[in-house]
Amino acid sequence: MAAALTHAVRTPAPRSGDQFVLAGRPLAEGHVLEDTARFSDGVWPLAPVLLQRQQARTRLDFTRVAPGFVPVLKELFAAMLSGQLPPNEPRPKVMSVRRHFTELVRFTGWVAARPGRPALADLRVDDVAAYALHLRTVLPAESSREVAQSSVRFLYRYRTVLTCDRLTTDPLACEHWGNSTRRGRAENTTHRIPEQVMGPLLAWCLRIVDDLAPDILNALDAHRAHHAASLAQGRVPIPRPSGIWPHRAQSPGSATSRPVVGRQGRLETFALARLLQGACYILIAHLSGMRDSEIKHLRPGSTRTLLDGSGRPYRWTITSLAFKGEHDPSGTPATWIIGAPAARAVTVLERLQPPGTDLLFRCLTHRHRLKPGAMTLRSSNELINHVITWINAYCHRHGINDTIPDVNGAPWNLTTRQFRRTLAWYIARRPGGVIAGAVQYRHLGIQMFEGYAGTSDSGFRAEVEAEQAIKRGEHLLALATDHQHDLSGPAAAEATTRLADFHQRTGFAGSVITDDRRLHRVLARHDPEVYPGNYVTCVFNPDKALCRPRTASHDERPRPAPLDCQPLECRNVALTPGNATALAAEEDRLHKQLGARPTLPPALHASLTRRRDAIRRFLTTTGAAT
Repeated sequence: MAAALTHAVRTPAPRSGDQFVLAGRPLAEGHVLEDTARFSDGVWPLAPVLLQRQQARTRLDFTRVAPGFVPVLKELFAAMLSGQLPPNEPRPKVMSVRRHFTELVRFTGWVAARPGRPALADLRVDDVAAYALHLRTVLPAESSREVAQSSVRFLYRYRTVLTCDRLTTDPLACEHWGNSTRRGRAENTTHRIPEQVMGPLLAWCLRIVDDLAPDILNALDAHRAHHAASLAQGRVPIPRPSGIWPHRAQSPGSATSRPVVGRQGRLETFALARLLQGACYILIAHLSGMRDSEIKHLRPGSTRTLLDGSGRPYRWTITSLAFKGEHDPSGTPATWIIGAPAARAVTVLERLQPPGTDLLFRCLTHRHRLKPGAMTLRSSNELINHVITWINAYCHRHGINDTIPDVNGAPWNLTTRQFRRTLAWYIARRPGGVIAGAVQYRHLGIQMFEGYAGTSDSGFRAEVEAEQAIKRGEHLLALATDHQHDLSGPAAAEATTRLADFHQRTGFAGSVITDDRRLHRVLARHDPEVYPGNYVTCVFNPDKALCRPRTASHDERPRPAPLDCQPLECRNVALTPGNATALAAEEDRLHKQLGARPTLPPALHASLTRRRDAIRRFLTTTGAAT
């Protein structure tokens, strides 16, 4: 790659004059257009148009561009930022522009080093193929290569508005070009956090926030009081607060664990405060479904507790700004329903920050100086991974067998996006092992799902439903292959017909689908509209449904509403052997409950008796009674 220039780059202004390259974009508070970058400048600062508080200050530095390619890249990025766009091209977001700039500096440097130093217009399919192979050597991650390749294609997509040079060969014509530009936007490639990591991590974060926070916060208050006193009346002895937690003799969750009194210096106190901030982030991210940008705009007083008639809390909400899918680039106020642990984490964050702080996720520093804005995405990723590092180091140091396990021989690398993806998976799959009590978690999941999906165009409902579709597809494959002749109930014949057709259309005789993406595509094309459940299997026909079928939009077909299901009366019901076993177990449980002592209240006894008898009649009528 050609060496970067070390002197300021200035190029002739375009015909329209030396325009402001950020003209037409909303400016952040405190900035005026007259102070922003012009086309002729060698460096274009982007801070004036960064409207989200967590976004890192960044710029387009054309001194890094290989000689000869500065004019065309200036034309390209001026068009992206504020200039004329090609037909049907949307205006890119600022941070996307910055990411594409990095990759085009890489690409033009590579072109400049090619024999004969060709112009963009001289490049052919073989040249593009050579660059695709080059990327495999410098970018091991497929996702990084996809970004690099999509960036290069902007030179082709914007060719009609470029005058200095242009890429006339479409990179998609190259067989070595990746699938990034062909991949559907709805496909979520973010990894979810494995259960063996999420379970102990969540337990540790709850312990840090609920049990250790008071000691850490008291020490932090003492140091801040010392600092304030030293400013007001000269230096005073540094306080040595007692009760700081340096060691727990037993594992998290033990009711008999007690803190051992120790001493904490200023640096150690702020290191523990940073640990506490990371634990709070993990709890809020995992128990709300909020994106990183939404979490970063949390302010003091952002939570609200709803009380029932007896004064007991039953629901907690949190308010911040939503950005994705909103029309206002500076954010739209939105409210999420969260769990009590996330609400407690916000309360802790309000004490972690110095008085008067407007954002809960500013970087903490022992130097008593606030950094502008919220912490960046990179800082957040470093913070949450520091939590795992600290936990494991602490466990090894004190011989505690409660570490966060490695995955495939290496520590799991957390990213902020994974929590939202993982939450969608948990809500769809409802495992009971992460938070004690599957019923409690299920209730929490429904609250968060409904609250988040209803607050903005977040896409969270689609993520959850995609997970549910994959889970349903796995059940359907098993039914179609092994159990389609074992069905009973009023819709058994229809279910058998649909499953046989599904099996024939998908052509899976003797094979098993293990690819989630392929399974999702199969369901989209050949959905038999059979919905397996614990007690019944719904063979959905909206004309017979006793529930209230719902549709997400006018263009979608109706779907069953599980919360309104009437399984013992509906004609859409079929029973697998597993369904029959579950219903029989429910009948047996009710029978034992009715015969227990002391006797139940008459109204409750009558209600449970009716339910037991209805299940018994249903199993007998359908021939599923054992």
